[in-house]
Amino acid sequence: MKVQNLHSAARAGRWLRTTLELQDPQNARLLPMEGLRGVAVTLVFLQHYTMQSQLIGLSPGPAAAVAAAFATYGNLGVELFFVLSGYLIYGALVRRPLSFTKFMARRLQRLYPAFLVVFAVMLAVTILVPVPGKIPPGHWQAAAYLAANLAFLPGLIPMVRIVDVAWSLSYEMFFYLVTAGVVIGARLSGVAPGRRIAGLSVLAAAFIVVSYADIPNFPVRMMPFFAGMLLAEGVGGWVPPWAGWAAPLVAFVAAVTGAFPGPTGELVHTVAFFALCAVCFRDAGRVSLCMKWSPLRWLGNMSYSYYLTHGLIVRVAMLALAPVLPSGMPDRLFWAFMPVLYVATLFLSLALFAAVEKPLSLQPAPKIRRIAPV
Repeated sequence: MKVQNLHSAARAGRWLRTTLELQDPQNARLLPMEGLRGVAVTLVFLQHYTMQSQLIGLSPGPAAAVAAAFATYGNLGVELFFVLSGYLIYGALVRRPLSFTKFMARRLQRLYPAFLVVFAVMLAVTILVPVPGKIPPGHWQAAAYLAANLAFLPGLIPMVRIVDVAWSLSYEMFFYLVTAGVVIGARLSGVAPGRRIAGLSVLAAAFIVVSYADIPNFPVRMMPFFAGMLLAEGVGGWVPPWAGWAAPLVAFVAAVTGAFPGPTGELVHTVAFFALCAVCFRDAGRVSLCMKWSPLRWLGNMSYSYYLTHGLIVRVAMLALAPVLPSGMPDRLFWAFMPVLYVATLFLSLALFAAVEKPLSLQPAPKIRRIAPV
């Protein structure tokens, strides 16, 4: 029986490696980037877990302190995703001339299959458990509302979302359209890197200045895209390896203490993630080594499926717990339930990744060279 169990575990391990290893790790794939994605979705999980725990109620103590910290900081995992997107998308566009149509078709293929599955599930939940004021009553208004959600408009446009996390996809899609339009339209792939860096620096500075203008609904959280684009141009080689962990640590303390609210806080975290990614992209220091840990990379490789699904699992679990915890969630349960729920979110994410995202959205990855040394 023990031998059979060992064989089953070995088969499961081989299946996981085959499914979650997108290509031979010895190829030119930037392995620390995959781990960074795993860190990003873990931060987002912590944000949702701690927020839902706070809704149930936590007594003053260590659990409440951790919940307060990560309810704020965990949401910044999305900013790390934006840095990575800026690096990859802008880098691909300036590395060689591309067709705008083919580029956007590939981006849509990357985002929509998994999203449509989750959208259908969340729409069914919304219909079965109606939320007042979510779907407009009129047929045409309801159709327009659903179309707007399918077009990733909620986020940049203030409106109620069917899929809660889709606000970041609104930012991503806007970034794809604008960046591809500018880079391809202005043929920036043929422009000298120094001139592109100067132009990006001016645009980033202008964006930061406007962020302080208190313009309603201004997308301040798009600031990290500029960090990623500058990294793609090779900026960041001066960042010492120790800054890869020190800068995020300082930014974490700043977020927890509320030292830098508003746009200043966004700027602090953009700089911190810039330093983290600069070190990891050139594979330097201990932090980069940590990002190459296989389980973390595997989580990063299915991070899009995880990002789309984990919030639903967390919310359902907390709704189930709330009636049996009339006095709130005790500290011991907060700590014990966190890893259990984390593992539970992995199963649904893995199913979506294996059944939908990988076969429909991820093309076999050829050997690629790094965009630029940083």
